[in-house]
Amino acid sequence: MKLRKRLVRSYRMASLIAVIALLPLLAACSGGGSEGTPSSSASSPPPSASEPSSETPAAERDPVTLTVLAWFIGPNQALFDKFHEMYPWITIEANTNIDKAVVNNVIAGEKADLVFLDAGLSQWLSGDLLEELSPYIEKDPRIQGTVMPDGFLEAFRTGGKQWVLPYSDIPMWVVVNKEMLHKYGLEMPGNDWTYDDFLELAKQATDSAANDWGVSGMVDEFTNMLAMANGSAPNYRYMNEDRSLSLANTPAVLEDLKWSQELTTKWHVRPSDLEREKLGMQGDPVEVFLQGNSLFTLGADWNLETLKKADFEWDVLPMPVGKAKQATIHQTGLIAIPKASKYKEEAFLYLSFLFSKEAQKVMIENGSGAWVQDQELHDYYAQVPVWQGKNIDAVRRSSEICCYSPDPSVADLVTLVDTVNGPIAGMITKGGDFSSRIPAVEAYNLKAAETRKALGW
Repeated sequence: MKLRKRLVRSYRMASLIAVIALLPLLAACSGGGSEGTPSSSASSPPPSASEPSSETPAAERDPVTLTVLAWFIGPNQALFDKFHEMYPWITIEANTNIDKAVVNNVIAGEKADLVFLDAGLSQWLSGDLLEELSPYIEKDPRIQGTVMPDGFLEAFRTGGKQWVLPYSDIPMWVVVNKEMLHKYGLEMPGNDWTYDDFLELAKQATDSAANDWGVSGMVDEFTNMLAMANGSAPNYRYMNEDRSLSLANTPAVLEDLKWSQELTTKWHVRPSDLEREKLGMQGDPVEVFLQGNSLFTLGADWNLETLKKADFEWDVLPMPVGKAKQATIHQTGLIAIPKASKYKEEAFLYLSFLFSKEAQKVMIENGSGAWVQDQELHDYYAQVPVWQGKNIDAVRRSSEICCYSPDPSVADLVTLVDTVNGPIAGMITKGGDFSSRIPAVEAYNLKAAETRKALGW
């Protein structure tokens, strides 16, 4: 299952949860679940979580099994295996039998030492269900000694506290059908290409009579990245600087939405929904791309297995440069430690491990990015089989440019996805006046402000 589809599905499933209405319930459920729970760590974290405090040899340590709750494990299994190789007394087992949202399993009292969050933090924090990680991070020599992009850890803080860290860094990039470039006498653009270049190439490669198209898909995430690159919205999901408000009602974002919509309605480089149905181009845009008649589509590491099936030559480019900067979205999965875990020290050891070069190399081998800045890792992209023969500098640049998902500090994330961004994405390909969505944006902003106030953000 692809990460994006997994997130969308879980958001929709979780949309049944009324966040504000659940505040008392969550608080009550979590109160009994964590009080008096034994833990291998004291109330304060160990002096050095990334270096086990005891000198006891691994063979003499008591075995520990950590349970992670998640919808899907996939490439994370390789990380679990590498962690076990480095810390052989600790095993990680997955429970993927999720009750609508991961938080429900925790409320029900299921064993959990690590959780992959699937719908933001509002439900978790209202019930005081998570361990605060800042004290651990401050005393962890591995994380403290790691060079990361400016503001990286801060991007995952909420209300001044660190409840989550990333377990993946998946930058998105553009996939190019090189055979279509050759067919229309076009050249592969450089890694500093612009959105104007993107449109011009798409126009030249479109011949609807021959069923050739400039674009397959490239709707929701693409438009989000366009808004960030143009400086219209500082954050993913059209959010403002501190992620407190949606800017999807502002003139700048509305203009970006129109530009994206006109790929279908004006320039006709992307087929309409009706055309896609008639032409058999429905479904996953990357699967449609494999038909060989689309110049561009959007890609990420979860598409690489699908792209291996292509019977034509393809390559990658970073997202284009906008009016303000070059920006992609790093789909960063979020991991946290439940307060009720009996093995908090070992659980945080896994979080610390994710900042190691060994873990970062596993991510690169999978086609993901590395958030640790290190020359050895920079060079490693060229060594992994998945990128052989491809535009490796584009892959590196995609890993290095902004921006990271702000989901940890987005209040009422499910409401935002379901009532604001979802309908907007539909209008990009179906047509319509985006200003008609302004009342929904304003209603979300009001609800988000109330939630943030209730949570003390």
